[in-house]
Amino acid sequence: MKKNKKMKVERFVKDQLTNTRTMNLLLLEIDTDSYSLFGKYTINKENNYYVVCADNDDKKRIFNTLKTAVTWCVFKERNRTLECKQIEQIDFKLSSLEVDILQTTKILNNLKDENFKLVFISKIEESNIKKRLLLIQLNKLINTSKDWQTKKFSEAKSTSKR
Repeated sequence: MKKNKKMKVERFVKDQLTNTRTMNLLLLEIDTDSYSLFGKYTINKENNYYVVCADNDDKKRIFNTLKTAVTWCVFKERNRTLECKQIEQIDFKLSSLEVDILQTTKILNNLKDENFKLVFISKIEESNIKKRLLLIQLNKLINTSKDWQTKKFSEAKSTSKR
């Protein structure tokens, strides 16, 4: 049922909204955890990850958050390859750090020796610092994509009033 509904919406979007200006702004929630962006990208939630597929690309990209996936699509739409690569790398590093922090915390909780505990506490703190720095970089990219989208919406709004 979900795929049928998704196909109907996608067909409607392609058939009815062929205006390029409209398609460049379109962000649709097709179904729960399924989105269409710019008439070119689909984002689906699979196993707690967000999978992005582009119409003209067979490669699937996997992100940890919907916000990151949408940001990647916005930069891809703008042909900003460097930023797309940065987003992918930051997202992967954040995921890796999360696993590292969880594993180190688990080991720390089972340690008896105070000296070893200090070493593992330091390791967790180092990972948290790296995580915060990566989040700052990612948030800059997210804000840039938001600004670009806001500008595009404003332009479309002002041209539709004319």
